[in-house]
Amino acid sequence: LARGTFHITRINMNLFGTPLSAAAAAFLFAGSSPDEAINTDIARWQQSLSDARDISSEAAGMASAGKNEEAVRLYQDAMIFGRKAALALHENGVDTSASADKESPLDWLIALYRNSALTRIELEDVDGARKDAWGACLYSQNADIVSLECLAKVCEAGEDDMGRLMALKNILQLDDKDSQLDSERRREIESDIDSLETKLIA
Repeated sequence: LARGTFHITRINMNLFGTPLSAAAAAFLFAGSSPDEAINTDIARWQQSLSDARDISSEAAGMASAGKNEEAVRLYQDAMIFGRKAALALHENGVDTSASADKESPLDWLIALYRNSALTRIELEDVDGARKDAWGACLYSQNADIVSLECLAKVCEAGEDDMGRLMALKNILQLDDKDSQLDSERRREIESDIDSLETKLIA
């Protein structure tokens, strides 16, 4: 899955107003080397992400038990604790998927927003679900079929025919490139697109 670069950087200014990286600032003002500073940051991000993963796992358990309000609160907590860390690790090329964690930091973040959106649908919180679904699509740069399927489902729940139509069309465009859909699901989407276009034209 193609990913963009997300800039999560603390900006400091030197005497001439030139931005300094977090690592360079740490070197100048704390006396440590840039490598030591970035390693410290990475360790902190990894701990934050690990904590957020635990929270999101608890949220998933709540959702499975039908405790959707509790699940949504926990998903939001996981976003607060893990979003910046996941993006920072992704930007610095740190991939935790080879360890005990199964997903890369960015894949975890995308799934987190997606799961929160689906849980909000159960609570009939369409506006909140749309916001989270858009988050999943944003961080995946509209290159993840599962996130686009989530967005289409949210649009359907909110009776947003145009939004659902665009999401379904984007899904087919991605499938044209790498054939992720089975033939039955593709036919269903094509049929839904035809129906939506007929409805919107009428």
